[in-house]
Amino acid sequence: AVYGGDTPGGVTPGGYTPAGAYTPGGYNPGGYTPGGPQMGRTISGASPVQRTPGGMGGGRTPAGRGGGATPSRFGSLPGSSGPVGMGTPANGGASPSRRKTTEQKKPSASRIDPEQVPRPVGQPEAVKDEGGKVYETTKYHVPPAATAVCTIVDKGSASCEFIRSTVNQVPAYPSTANTAHVPMALICQPFAELTPLEEEVPCVDLGESGPFRCNRCKAYVSCYFTWHSNGKEATCNFCSQRIEVPLEYTCALDQHGNRRDKADRPELNRGTVDYVAPSDYSESLPAAPATIFVIEATQRSLQCGLLPQVMWTLRSLLGFMESPWAKIGILLFDQALHFFAFYPNLDCARQITVSDTEDPFAPCGADALLVDAEDPAFRSQIDTLLEELPGLLCAEGLADQACAGAALKAATELMGSRGGGHVIMFHSMLPNTGIGALRHRDDIKLSSEPESGGLFTVQQPAFIEEIGTDCLAKGVAVSVFAAPGFGHYIDMATLSRIPRRTGGEICFYPGFDPSHDGERLHYDLSRTVVQPAVYSIIFKLRVSKGLTVDCMHATWDPEVIDPSTFAVSRMSVDATANFTLVHGERIEGQKQVYMQVACLYTDKRGRRLIRVHTLMLPVTSSLSNVFRYTEIDTVTNLLLKQAANYALSGNGSFKDKLSKNCVDMLHAYRVNCASMTSAGQLILPESLKLLPLYIGSIRKMPAFRAGSDIKVDDRIVSLIRFLGLPISLTAPVVYPRVYTMLPLPDKAGLPTGVGENVYLPPTIACHSDKLAPDRMYLIDTGLTLRIYVRPEVSMDHIYQVFGVNSLQELAAVLISPEDFEDNLSEDAERILCCVQQIRRDRWRLPWQTFSVVLPGTPEESRVLASLAEDRAGSESNYVDFLCHIHKLVQNKQD
Repeated sequence: AVYGGDTPGGVTPGGYTPAGAYTPGGYNPGGYTPGGPQMGRTISGASPVQRTPGGMGGGRTPAGRGGGATPSRFGSLPGSSGPVGMGTPANGGASPSRRKTTEQKKPSASRIDPEQVPRPVGQPEAVKDEGGKVYETTKYHVPPAATAVCTIVDKGSASCEFIRSTVNQVPAYPSTANTAHVPMALICQPFAELTPLEEEVPCVDLGESGPFRCNRCKAYVSCYFTWHSNGKEATCNFCSQRIEVPLEYTCALDQHGNRRDKADRPELNRGTVDYVAPSDYSESLPAAPATIFVIEATQRSLQCGLLPQVMWTLRSLLGFMESPWAKIGILLFDQALHFFAFYPNLDCARQITVSDTEDPFAPCGADALLVDAEDPAFRSQIDTLLEELPGLLCAEGLADQACAGAALKAATELMGSRGGGHVIMFHSMLPNTGIGALRHRDDIKLSSEPESGGLFTVQQPAFIEEIGTDCLAKGVAVSVFAAPGFGHYIDMATLSRIPRRTGGEICFYPGFDPSHDGERLHYDLSRTVVQPAVYSIIFKLRVSKGLTVDCMHATWDPEVIDPSTFAVSRMSVDATANFTLVHGERIEGQKQVYMQVACLYTDKRGRRLIRVHTLMLPVTSSLSNVFRYTEIDTVTNLLLKQAANYALSGNGSFKDKLSKNCVDMLHAYRVNCASMTSAGQLILPESLKLLPLYIGSIRKMPAFRAGSDIKVDDRIVSLIRFLGLPISLTAPVVYPRVYTMLPLPDKAGLPTGVGENVYLPPTIACHSDKLAPDRMYLIDTGLTLRIYVRPEVSMDHIYQVFGVNSLQELAAVLISPEDFEDNLSEDAERILCCVQQIRRDRWRLPWQTFSVVLPGTPEESRVLASLAEDRAGSESNYVDFLCHIHKLVQNKQD
């Protein structure tokens, strides 16, 4: 693969092949640039496709963005007296009914035309310039879609990359907010990655005096402070307190009342800024975080390929680690703990075994167990260890016991002794010996009843609580990579508890097989290690007078007393926290309200910094404006996380709450903003016209379905993933995008003329009735990309496009096209370029795995179950659910 720039992609990671049986198959690790803006592995047989700074085309704005509060009319229910008023198709282009007859659907029994109901389908819009359309933060009424490829320019209010609001005009009165039923909430992703065309967050060093703050509410200075007395006094925009400006921060004012040094001070003209924290902001000196890899070395771990795969990936990442955060350690565990100490002038590391698994300890200091991977004195020792360990373990014979609890305790205490860092645990079986051992408790009855919460409780609660509390106090984060055998229980409820509390990653690979899952583990681990995560975070959200923070939704816990505050050991670039807001009183005499996020954190270089985001939103007394400027993806993200929280807590009423939220919002709009329309007509606000679709889809997700078809470990991991879901993944996760790949539509896969971008084909409804039996489709769930081959695809057509004679060969070609370069037609390369384009548009998000689904395989049933508009168990299809919601709205009117 080709890399470029000064990103950590200048050196190919993993440019070697492990010997013998330990070669993880299925991908080339040299094709990944962890942390950089380049593409992943080149799947096209043609020249590699790069992630150039501007090469991010194909962004599409889903229907329902912005616009007015104009209602969308989609007909009336049977027996109603209202006229059938058909609205503009949701794709904004040609009516879906113009598609070929193979994609037609039979007319519905109801008078709601299924072809005209709102869907986020149609032709994705290719960007016209590198980096996409440019938006200034003070000029848009509703921010661009979270899925759009664009460039945000910070002009004083924080970028929507970092913070978004469900309502972009805040109700002035509590009665207005209560009437609308639209939740007021902020979604914060404070350390989101910016694109190469967006300016970096400026860092301001004001010395030991620190940043200028309001002495009443403690808000940080921003461009919304007003200045008086020739710059000697200022008024806080949050609490209206008039405060004296310190002498060292005083500056004269110009004729407009602005400080003369405003242009030279980033904190006075940018919505997001970093400050160097004064020493009195922390109790101890910050330290650059180190990482220790704690790897299960049991017979199961070696046989399934987990241990060799991890060793291989770690060796490939050594060239990407930079001082001062390149300090790493390695700890193996089976029925005992096996530490490796590194000393200068030795050929290999020294193994030290600790057999006490009830009271484990580190056998020597952090200086020997955690060493700089960039230091030549240790690099060869680390290389040798990672290369030879799988073979040595195989020769010695392995146990079938895993003392993971003892390994966790020893590793977290070791990291805490040096000032914090990251413990990355790898499991292939249930920890069954030593302190913190877990028992097998999987039960079909409990698994099929998520609302009971029986299997969601944590085993060994005292042990887990002690470790978690200690980790938070010492700035230690724990991540878990679990790879159990197919159908084997590993108790993710317990294994995920400390990662949830400390801000670690939770990666789950059931039935782990390196040929299928090795690529995903490689990219997940690479992203976890190399991304610019931050540590030892103390977070505070401040809001304007009249608003208060009601509750928080995140994978970790808020402070018990104050839901606007939390402390967590680590936050990744994808980490998000949702805060719901309520009125404490009327917002009197203000045209704007303000929200400010302040994060005290340690970066990977060991600097203690304060990141401040300040968002300004206009105030409105108009109910129609509340609906007009509501953002559907942000509302959906909040409702999804609320449902996940309810499910994880054992509250089985989350489906009813979802439907009630939807009905309340639509009823409020119907009664207060569209009361002149016929009573039987289905009326949806433009900004929320996709809400019934998204709510119906969430109710059908496997994580929320009752029944034993989904294992409890899978259910818990999915719910935790939803709790931390970035806003930009919400739309494709809730409603997968379906593209027709064979026959390939015109222009699809051809260059747009902007960077390396290509055109994407139009998306179609995510419904099985729209999938013709003789075609191939690409299904994008936000987390995975799947080529779905339908059962009646012509083998002659397959041979013409891919040069193969069987579906099994087709799967091999699509997964490893570089091995079949001479057989690929232009259409095949265009198909692969479409896959690359989707990945290119999401280069800042976790790696999307790519697979081929053949008819008659178990994977086909999982693909069909992911189609959001289909019936699933007791849940109805989309059109029927829309009719049901409409009936509930009508009943509430009556």
